[in-house]
Amino acid sequence: KSSAKKTLKFCQAIIPAEIMSFNKNPFLDNYHNIKNTETNFNIYNTPADYSPQDVDQRENVLVILDCSYSMDDKVRGNRKIDIARDVINDVLGQLPKNINMGFRVYGQADGGLFGLDGCKATELLVPIGNKTQNAISAQLKNLDAVGWTPICYSLDQAINNDFTRIRGRKRIILVSDGMDTCGGNPCDFAIDLMKRRTDVTIDVIGFDISSEPEAISQLKCTALATHGKFYTANNAAEFTKSLKNSLNVQKEVEGKIFTK
Repeated sequence: KSSAKKTLKFCQAIIPAEIMSFNKNPFLDNYHNIKNTETNFNIYNTPADYSPQDVDQRENVLVILDCSYSMDDKVRGNRKIDIARDVINDVLGQLPKNINMGFRVYGQADGGLFGLDGCKATELLVPIGNKTQNAISAQLKNLDAVGWTPICYSLDQAINNDFTRIRGRKRIILVSDGMDTCGGNPCDFAIDLMKRRTDVTIDVIGFDISSEPEAISQLKCTALATHGKFYTANNAAEFTKSLKNSLNVQKEVEGKIFTK
């Protein structure tokens, strides 16, 4: 595992910039009035009139989980991928009855020496449907942190494939511990998405990214541009609160909500 991580980091250092470039985020310039707050658990929500879905109307939710190699790092002694697996599995048991859920991962494969195939490493493990908790739990057991972070490609696959022939509200819950490492910019993707369709929102849980301001900005923009929520979570408890709030499992959550 250690040698594999070192190889990936070495490859990131030598791959041409056009492949590995981290694009500047226009959100920094266009939305400079949005400030981070020094709280342990932050929620950013837009627009001001956003409200939870009606409990009588089914909502289609796709969880997209980061399985990149950085999720092998530890938070308070536990690997981030293990924390994510445990949190998701626990919240599944409390899922509201009005939610249809699916499960997609990215970074689940390293993509070979230069990681080029790794930038397309994303897979729909459980299609969106009713009563999929057991199927998702079974898939969670087999996950490990090995690859890169193709956020844009994963979102594109989700939007264009996973929601096909599905009517009603559509929401993605994206979990990531960093930026896109394949040259994409999910902020730009989200802004462009809203020009084409308005039936999809993206909630983002930024896990252990408090020391990465550029990642925070990129992921925050991805959520706010689609009228979704952005959460920062630095440990298992905050991750749990974030996911529960996104799924409306609990109504009261510590933290602050920003509407602009």
